[in-house]
Amino acid sequence: MYKKPLGYIAYEGPSLLDGRPIVVIINKINTASANDKTGALVQSFIIRSDVDPIAALKTGDDASICGDCIHRPITAKESGQAPCYVNVGRSVLAVYKAHLRGRYAKIDTETLARELTGKKLRIGTYGDGAAIPAFVWQQLTKYTAGHVGYTHQWQRPGFDHAAWSKLAMASADNVHEAEQARGLGYRVFRVSIGLDKQLNEIPCPASVEAGKKTTCENCMLCGGKTKAAKDIVIADHALGHKRRVIRILQAA
Repeated sequence: MYKKPLGYIAYEGPSLLDGRPIVVIINKINTASANDKTGALVQSFIIRSDVDPIAALKTGDDASICGDCIHRPITAKESGQAPCYVNVGRSVLAVYKAHLRGRYAKIDTETLARELTGKKLRIGTYGDGAAIPAFVWQQLTKYTAGHVGYTHQWQRPGFDHAAWSKLAMASADNVHEAEQARGLGYRVFRVSIGLDKQLNEIPCPASVEAGKKTTCENCMLCGGKTKAAKDIVIADHALGHKRRVIRILQAA
């Protein structure tokens, strides 16, 4: 019996980060995400098309979709940095398995863009949007009511700052990185360990420390330069964050 697609394939081909095969899945177009922080954003999953995402974390094959992000488990374990907060064993694995079952339809970008008319899109629910060409996201966001996104790839040589500063926030892991990204024309989303909010930052309105005033769906401040707003800072909330805060306070 014919089954209605769970979503759509926005891109399938080589990763711009390492040339390995990846696929971008767009889903939750007409159904709300279960994430109470983000709210009902359309989701996009950037995954290896040929490797189970759990295995990719262990082998380092997730570099195809996350580049050299220091929060990848294989690097965070060695550096002591906060690990990625995404629960890959749940939503990401489910998306990968559904892709293997053929539950996502391949349609042309313009048709998919029109499917997203009036919706709010999250660029990179899992994976870095910069693993695929910026023009794909530019097309997909033509008719949306807004988008949010983050990239750690802004430090890569030859990176397209003009395009990505409008598509996403530059992810920064410290004040120095935030200053660098700002100098390249980005608005910044910085993860803070400890209380060090800067004058040009506001706490994420959907965060615990800001009292969960709203959801990402209603806020939409993380839309890069499409928003004229201050940079955003959020407290480290990944696994082990309390230990990292204690370490910072003891060193102060």
